Amino acid sequence: MSVRELIVDLVLNHDASDELYDACAVLGRLFAQPGASPTLASVTIDHLADALNAPSAPWVAPARAALAEGFASSLIEGARRDGAQAWEFPNCAVPLGEAALAIAAGHPAEDEEVLSAWAARIARAAALRGVRQAVVCGGDQACASVVEALTLVGIAVQRVRWPQEGSRT
Repeated sequence: MSVRELIVDLVLNHDASDELYDACAVLGRLFAQPGASPTLASVTIDHLADALNAPSAPWVAPARAALAEGFASSLIEGARRDGAQAWEFPNCAVPLGEAALAIAAGHPAEDEEVLSAWAARIARAAALRGVRQAVVCGGDQACASVVEALTLVGIAVQRVRWPQEGSRT
């Protein structure tokens, strides 16, 4: 049974329960993933209510809200995924001549495990490309993770810190 069929079945059986709202949230995610418009997502429940001649039924507003929440959650997760992908190697690196890189360690995560895994991917990719020296600059946690990972694979690292605000460069 498709999600749409499930929603119709639940509404026809007067089952305005968590299952209906969960199905609506899933439908919202399904709309968002291929890039459907927010307008299409927002009117879907209204069209169902109109088709059933029940535009003011008590399930309509919560179902619409659940669909919108699923849609928005999917968009937010996609934006976070895209943002994190921008920090993956080679996007975060600039070649500095033969066997050297500058690495922008600005990954937005604060979780040590996430940063360690990210730094390990950078170190692996850099080592496979024959990098022997790296300059690293960015946030303290991200830099520390990258410096540690690069050092473990035998890449010489120079950590550069941003000048303090108000200081002369």
